[in-house]
Parts: sequence; C-alpha cells; structure tokens
Amino acid sequence: MPQEYNVESFLSTKQLNHQSVSLIIPRLTRERIHNAMYYKTNLNTVAMRGDTMNSLAKVIVRDLGTLTEKSINQANILGGVEFNCLLMKMVELRPTWEQLSIMLQGDNTQIFNNKYIVALVLTYLRIQYFFLQKDDALAKDLRNTFSERLNDYRKLKSVSMNMDCWSLSQRPEISIVHMDELVEWLATQREIWGIPLGKCQWCQIFEEDNVSTEDESESESESGSESRSESETD
Repeated sequence: MPQEYNVESFLSTKQLNHQSVSLIIPRLTRERIHNAMYYKTNLNTVAMRGDTMNSLAKVIVRDLGTLTEKSINQANILGGVEFNCLLMKMVELRPTWEQLSIMLQGDNTQIFNNKYIVALVLTYLRIQYFFLQKDDALAKDLRNTFSERLNDYRKLKSVSMNMDCWSLSQRPEISIVHMDELVEWLATQREIWGIPLGKCQWCQIFEEDNVSTEDESESESESGSESRSESETD
C-alpha cells in the first residue's frame, strides 16, 4: 500500500516558541497566499532584491503608504489579497520591535499616510504574539500601543472583518472602518479575515480601562469622604 507524506512547503526558517513562525497562519491560507500573483511578483527574493525586513519595508511603503487621489491601489483594503500577502511576508520575516515601532510612527503628509501600514503592523502583532503573558516586557509595549490606537479614528477601507477574502462560498464585502474599531476587534475577537487570533492576555485593554476608572472613582470618593470628615470635625 503506497504511503503519502504531507510535506509542508514555504515554511519560514524563523522560529518562535520552537516552531516556524509561518504556522501561525492556517495552511490553506498560506498556500493561497503563496500562489497569489501579487505575492509571486512582488514578495519573492528577486523582486524585493533581498529577503529582509528592510527590503519588505520598501514594498509596504510603496503599496500601503503612498496615496494619491488618482491612484487605485488594491493593497489599500484591509483583509484583501494584497494586504494578506504583505501580512504573510511579515510573519515569515519576523521583524524586530524596533523596526515595527518605526513603521508605527510613520510620516503623515499630503503624499504619504501611514494608516494602512499601522493597521498592518497592529494585525501582525496580534496574530504573532498572542501567547505573551501580561508581565512580559514586550507585552506591555504592545498593550500600550493598542491602547494609544483607541484614540485613532482615521477611516480605512476593509473587507468585513468576519469574512475571508479567500472563501469561495461568500463574496467579500468592502466597508469603511475606523482604526479604533480595528483595534477593538483585534482585542476582543478570536478571528479576523479568516485568520485565527488566539486567546490573548495582554490585549485585554478594555478591562484595564475599567479597572483604572473604578480605582479613580474609589480614590475620588475616598478623598471626598475625608474632606467631609475634616469639615465636620472643624
């Protein structure tokens, strides 16, 4: 009886938790991404002139950062084919936190807007580092980053976050979302655009906000009680 062996292809040599970083993306999605024309023509080693984050950053800035009124760039759709290809390549290269911090800062001008790059990085961080514990140093940086973006209300075009652009059974719907809505989805849901997010501790930013508000209310009430007590004593 012939035996068939299932060999994984296109797995990144980068590792995290003693396994290839590529495994964070489901196999079927990986195969579709690697077979996509955008990935083949823009994200291979020859096209990027290297297989480093510096080389990928140039592609990301070109396709997600440069916005003109007359240009029609399909990459500027969250959860679309091009966006997912760039996300997959980031997963495979596993950039450092320093590199990602630079991408998050960006340079908002009339010819350049980094909002889609920010969305890409936030999605990558949530997918790749969901396993970090709350007290981890990197987890604290990630939590602060997500909390800051709750005050970012810029509009983005996006495939419905509960839909998969690769699905043959449903036609993806494009809508307008705000950056804070994306952050809320990443922080509270288990899946985005058909990609699992995994159970995460550090992204429980809303619970922490509630705790801080309660603490502030308690301290205010305590200070109020002390003031009343002092006035009564006087």
